[in-house]
Amino acid sequence: MRTTTSLATHYEQFLELLARDTRDTRDTADGRDALRARYGERVDPSGGSQPILMTRDEWMRNQIDLTLALGGLLTEDDVVVSAVPYELSFIGAEVDRVIEMVGASVISVGTSGTICPMPRLLGLIEQYEVTALVCSPSFAAELASLAVLLGRRPEDSTIRAIVCVGEACSTERLDRIGAAWAARTSALYGTPSTPTVAVACAYGALHLCDHRLRAEVRGGLRGELLLDGSPTGELVELWPADRGCDCGSANRVLVPLGSTESAVRGPDGLVSALDVERIVFGHRRLAPHFACALRDGTFHVTCAVADPRAVDVNAMRRAIRSGIGEALGVEAEVTVVGVQDWSTATS
Repeated sequence: MRTTTSLATHYEQFLELLARDTRDTRDTADGRDALRARYGERVDPSGGSQPILMTRDEWMRNQIDLTLALGGLLTEDDVVVSAVPYELSFIGAEVDRVIEMVGASVISVGTSGTICPMPRLLGLIEQYEVTALVCSPSFAAELASLAVLLGRRPEDSTIRAIVCVGEACSTERLDRIGAAWAARTSALYGTPSTPTVAVACAYGALHLCDHRLRAEVRGGLRGELLLDGSPTGELVELWPADRGCDCGSANRVLVPLGSTESAVRGPDGLVSALDVERIVFGHRRLAPHFACALRDGTFHVTCAVADPRAVDVNAMRRAIRSGIGEALGVEAEVTVVGVQDWSTATS
């Protein structure tokens, strides 16, 4: 790992601030922590918005873990596009600040697309010789396909690293995104209330930040993630402590599986949208696009090919559908579209 002077300095400053704080940390009369630092919102299972907050120390500890993780991927020489949601979200502000602490340069474009739509972003990547992209897997896939439609070759761009945030993504799909850009891909996992829950190691596995988080899984090793006893609405698989990763880290490996609403009970237990995604990307000719919605117990999958005239789309659709049924024992409806039709098909 290359650790820049900036990274080491900020890390020590953070620890010093956490250690020397002598302010009264007792709850205020209204029950809120006196050292609260950030407010946001999360969507509850019913679709309503719920307020969330992070205390000052929680916010800083999240940033420390993410800084140490990205410090192994980014350097002072990197120019990083941060295409992460900002509105009432913790992750956008955290990512931007961490990029700065690592010592890299940051271009914040958000995800609204109003000021910086994707065609303009492609121009910025070329103009500023952007070397890394932090965004959702869907954003990375759509940006690559747009580049191709505009006559560019994303694999020839200056981007060498992509960090995917904001949605669960299988390693199979991450590899497909990396191939599209000829870049190294990794992931970050968090919840709306805790933006950094697990960070990637050199082998690509996500390791739980269990030195500061008390994580459990409802129902065993695979089920809803509980953080400090509170349900998150997120499904994960959490490796047991005695199952090690090749990187040698003592922190347990966490595999995100999506939201609790995106899973059904199959013959062998819970089946998530991520399980479906793994089966889908066993088909080599697919582009790195993927959408999956669960309706009435059936997974409705949409995926894409670069040129639908070059493949037997109906045969591919049948093969994917039967593969999901055979491997997972669940029902799926599959739609295969051309990349150029992706936005229309998923809107």
